[in-house]
Amino acid sequence: MFKVLFLFLFTSLSLFANQIKFKEEKYVNALQSSFFKNGTLEIKEKSIILSYPTKKLSYIFNEDNIVKKDGDSEELLEYEDHLELTIFSKIIESIYREKTNTLIEYFKIKSENEKTILLPNDYISNAIIKIEYNKINSKLEFLKIYFTNENWINIVETN
Repeated sequence: MFKVLFLFLFTSLSLFANQIKFKEEKYVNALQSSFFKNGTLEIKEKSIILSYPTKKLSYIFNEDNIVKKDGDSEELLEYEDHLELTIFSKIIESIYREKTNTLIEYFKIKSENEKTILLPNDYISNAIIKIEYNKINSKLEFLKIYFTNENWINIVETN
């Protein structure tokens, strides 16, 4: 579930516009193959909407809960019951609004070669090795998540 969470995280890190289109590449080490998806991320004042239009799947992160829409079905998820999605929404908001205090709760933050590197604390380190991203003038250039199972996800804004 952390993989899904961080997949969304990285996908959503392209949050630096009202509606952001992105291309997501997921590398699966066991298959030695990459898989690609396109999506959109919309950051509003009180919600974040992550959508994969071709899969008819979206997540709406509200202040009090998460709404998962899959085709015609809709499911209400509570943050208390979905800790990984809670962390995801905090990370997305933190990067979008440049709130490093929230990121520090989960990661050690380093800068290296014009990119930001997030090194997870013990709580998250069983699933994620590190996260790298680069912003140029508040626009996300890339976001890459490295998992402990040697898989990785790379998100690139396509706007």
